[in-house]
Amino acid sequence: MSDEAVPIYIDLKSPYSYVAAHRALALEETGKVIFDWWPFVLNTAARAKSDPGSFIRRARYIYRDVRRFATPLGLTIKGPKQIHDSTLASIALLSSKNEGAHRRYIAECYRRFFDRDLELDNVKAIKALLADCGVDTSKFASYAAGEGKDLLATCQAEADAIGVFAVPTFVIGSELYWGQDRMDMAMTAAGVV
Repeated sequence: MSDEAVPIYIDLKSPYSYVAAHRALALEETGKVIFDWWPFVLNTAARAKSDPGSFIRRARYIYRDVRRFATPLGLTIKGPKQIHDSTLASIALLSSKNEGAHRRYIAECYRRFFDRDLELDNVKAIKALLADCGVDTSKFASYAAGEGKDLLATCQAEADAIGVFAVPTFVIGSELYWGQDRMDMAMTAAGVV
């Protein structure tokens, strides 16, 4: 195992990120690699507004396609009934990372969201999820409005600077591997498999 963590950018509303995260969390459990988990919020609402018809056709295809990968892994992928802003859930990821509870948070957040049991932009629901993962939520509201919001903005800017444009993205040195179907290539490049 390399001592250097492999950066991975995910969006907690992305079904392809869910598949990649599921596989990455399992790979971490083997002890072969450690991932450095970073949120990357996709602006899905803007895409939907710019061309609604194309957006709906693309979304339908994406959910059919991602199930081809998710079903053999035992993952349920239900398409959301509305467009969600994953900013709050991403800030919560950073909070859970500060407390070492991010692996559980990521797994539970994806599972609940794609089972339609979690609203990613609902403060009460996100705080309850964090608490379920063992995170102290007493200061989460102030963290989300201040330090967490600023840290997420910094993460987005850093991701943009290295060329991240979608998720999941694995970063190996200066090379980007975008897509859950590129994970094996990325792990080979990292010397993991």
